[in-house]
Amino acid sequence: MDFDSRLGRKAAGKLKREQVLWLTSVDDKGRPQPRPVWFHWNGEDVLIFSQPKGAKVRQIAARPDVALHFNSDTAANDVVVFLGEAHALPESVAPDRVKPYLRKYRSGIVDLKMTPASFQSEYSVPILVRLTALRGF
Repeated sequence: MDFDSRLGRKAAGKLKREQVLWLTSVDDKGRPQPRPVWFHWNGEDVLIFSQPKGAKVRQIAARPDVALHFNSDTAANDVVVFLGEAHALPESVAPDRVKPYLRKYRSGIVDLKMTPASFQSEYSVPILVRLTALRGF
């Protein structure tokens, strides 16, 4: 992944700043299933959490190829789309990886009337996405 190009620098900035991105997985009938998700980028991969029975967990297990994208501006001049390979992990990720995610979404978790502990209990399946391609303008 080239984060040194103009598009790459824009994409890296969005990965650091944005609060929500769209994860698109594919269901068992081959239909794309986009959904907004919270995420954390550590410079290597994207971390997303899911409820254990979430459709995205089943879909990713069957078809790990996914797309991630951000909302564009109103004139569609700010487009960043990633392709990637996603894997739901059978166990939790290291605490030093979870802490920045929880810090990033502290107020969102409160808005859900949850604590970090209750959020982690309900959204207990970590999904890691390794980015493989970038496109946009």
